Amino acid sequence: MTQVKSEEGKIALAIPSVRKACHTYYNVIGDLACGKPAVVCLHGGPGSTHAAMLPFAAIWKRFGHPVIFYDTIGCGQSTNLDDEKAGDESFWQMSLFVNELEVVLDHFNLPHGYYLLGQSFGGTLGVEFATTQRAGLLGLILGNATSSMDLAIEAVWIRVGELPFDAQEALRKGAETRNTATDAFKDAYRIYVKHCICRMDPLPPWIDKFIDYATSLTNPDTVKGCLPTMMGWCPVMTKESMGSLRGWNVIPRLHQVNVKTLIWNGEFAQTHDICIRPMFDRIPRVHWVTLPGSAHLSFFEGDETLEKCLGLVGDFLNGGSV
Repeated sequence: MTQVKSEEGKIALAIPSVRKACHTYYNVIGDLACGKPAVVCLHGGPGSTHAAMLPFAAIWKRFGHPVIFYDTIGCGQSTNLDDEKAGDESFWQMSLFVNELEVVLDHFNLPHGYYLLGQSFGGTLGVEFATTQRAGLLGLILGNATSSMDLAIEAVWIRVGELPFDAQEALRKGAETRNTATDAFKDAYRIYVKHCICRMDPLPPWIDKFIDYATSLTNPDTVKGCLPTMMGWCPVMTKESMGSLRGWNVIPRLHQVNVKTLIWNGEFAQTHDICIRPMFDRIPRVHWVTLPGSAHLSFFEGDETLEKCLGLVGDFLNGGSV
């Protein structure tokens, strides 16, 4: 079997408000000198690491485009900042990640251009970045992203309203009393996750661990890193619980996205259609696909859905869809 070319490394990231030297970890699959544009993958979370995007490593073998993965600052193999910036909402802003992406692109100096492929928060970062109209961007692929945090919150509670009544009440009570550590809330949140985040049965072990973490954020001993600082302490988001991303809204700037754009979301995704509609209505060249029977982590829900996502990406890279 032919070994797939890969390269790992670290990119220096200068952040004036951070005392220690910082770096961004990257992993490149394929040959950046092959003559085709690269696909830069933007993971979700914020803070879930590039591991969640690794199914898209197949883009190199299938379609001949090299793929760049990286861990955003504060997570994975990039510099951890919990010692300096835990809970600092003024630091953990969208602009931090836009600047980091610019540094990553400058490091690779991609002469054939690049596509951005973002999932969840990664898609949100991708569409924010695309409004800057940076040179070299050829296309945008957004999986289960949102166009505003207010719509994301509204979407969460639409999905909560689709759950059994007891689960709805437990989630509402936890959000209202600022106590997500009860067995009732945790059980209800598991039902929510299986409904609109990942519909695999049983859930993968890493999602079980995420549920444990997400329901522990009201515990004063839990370190308030990147994710809770930005998204808030309640895994079923509310305006009251939201962190530093509160009020984020790209809708007024969507007309500035000047590249072709592919969007997908799951039929049951936490990112309900209301999150997608403004992007579909306002981005000039856009194609929107809803994946039947799928939830938020679409490409983790079995080979069939992964193949669907890869097929959409391949068609898009080859000039189709839009």
